[in-house]
Amino acid sequence: MFEDFTPFIIALVVTFSFLICIAIWNSINAPQPPQKAPPIEPGPSRTREILARFSEFYMNLNPKGEMIFDIGLLPDPKQHIIHALYVGFDESENDDDRSAIERGIRAIVTFQERVGELPVKKEMSEIEKNLVVSNSEENITNTVDTSSVNILSEEEFQRYSVLRDQELETHFQHLKIETTEE
Repeated sequence: MFEDFTPFIIALVVTFSFLICIAIWNSINAPQPPQKAPPIEPGPSRTREILARFSEFYMNLNPKGEMIFDIGLLPDPKQHIIHALYVGFDESENDDDRSAIERGIRAIVTFQERVGELPVKKEMSEIEKNLVVSNSEENITNTVDTSSVNILSEEEFQRYSVLRDQELETHFQHLKIETTEE
C-alpha cells in the first residue's frame, strides 16, 4: 500500500516546496508599498503668492491719475491674478480683507490688452491746465513725465476706459460687491 502512494507524496512535497520558494522570491523582489506623503509645511499658498507679487508690483508702479497699462507688464498672467483675487475674496474673513480685494480688482482692471509699452493717460482738460498753471509751485513738484506716458485725446482714452469699466462691473457683479454711484 505504501509503495503506491510514495510517488504521489513526493510530488506533493516537491510542489509545495516549489510554491514556498516562489512565495519567498516574490516577497523579496516585490516593490515597496507607497509611503505616506510628507505633511504639507505651512506657508503662503499659490494664491497668496500671486496676490503678494501683484500688490508689490502695483505699489512700485505708483500710478498717478487715471492711467491704463498693458497686461504685458503684469508679473503673472492677468487671469491668474483675477482668479487669486476671487479666491481671496471668498476666503476673506473681515471687511478689511474684502476692501483690500476690492482695491485689487480696481487695480487689475487698469491693465488692458493692446495698450502698448507706454501706459495711456487722458489729455488734460482746459480746467485742469488752468489749475496747473495757477499753482506754479505745485506744478514744479507734480509734473508728469510725458516721455513715459502716451497722452490720448478724450475720445481715444474713452475706448480703453469703457473696457476697464465694463470689466470692473463684471467682476463686481460676479463677487456681488455693491458699488456706490459716484
